[in-house]
Formats: sequence, structure tokens, C-alpha cells
Amino acid sequence: MSFIKREDSNQHTVSCVLDVSADMTIYSAANNLSEIKGYYSKFSHIELNLSAVEEIDSSGVQILLALVQNAKKDGKQVVLSEISAPVTEIMDMLNIRSHFNWLKPE
Repeated sequence: MSFIKREDSNQHTVSCVLDVSADMTIYSAANNLSEIKGYYSKFSHIELNLSAVEEIDSSGVQILLALVQNAKKDGKQVVLSEISAPVTEIMDMLNIRSHFNWLKPE
């Protein structure tokens, strides 16, 4: 399991905090997408903690961007609360930080 729902997530308040505990690469993309879709269908507010992600490539970035784009279209909200150095590096390299909502200013 790559996405771990925190105990303080509450389906009654439709809010979910997910700690991403695995890499977000082409090798895990299908599994990551399947897991995130399960949470996406149940919650309207999803907070992603990416602080434990040690490796991310373009497929991981695509999943994050698609998640944010679909959330806007569906009236949901996806926010990033923390990011690891590898995630910071790729976001800065691609100049895409502005495409995401941040719980804490980055």
C-alpha cells in the first residue's frame, strides 16, 4: 500500500489525509493510480503528505497533476502538505509548484 490514510481522516467530514509512503515512478504508477482513485471517490478534500517520497518521475508528476485537474473539474480539493527533497527538485525543475494548492506555504 503506497497511500496510507491517517486515522484522523473522517468520511463524515469528507476529508482525508494521505501519507504517501512509496516512490511515484513508472514502476508504481498503476498501483498508485488505483489506490488514489479509491480515496478520490470517497472524499471531497484530500491532503497529500509527500514527505516520504524518495523517488518521483514524470509518471508520478502526471498522476499529481491529473488529480488536481480532476478535482477542480469535480468540485473537490487536493492539497499538498509536505514534500520531500526529490519532489521539490522535480517540481522546481519543471516549474510546476503553482499548479498545486499548498496547505503550508512552500
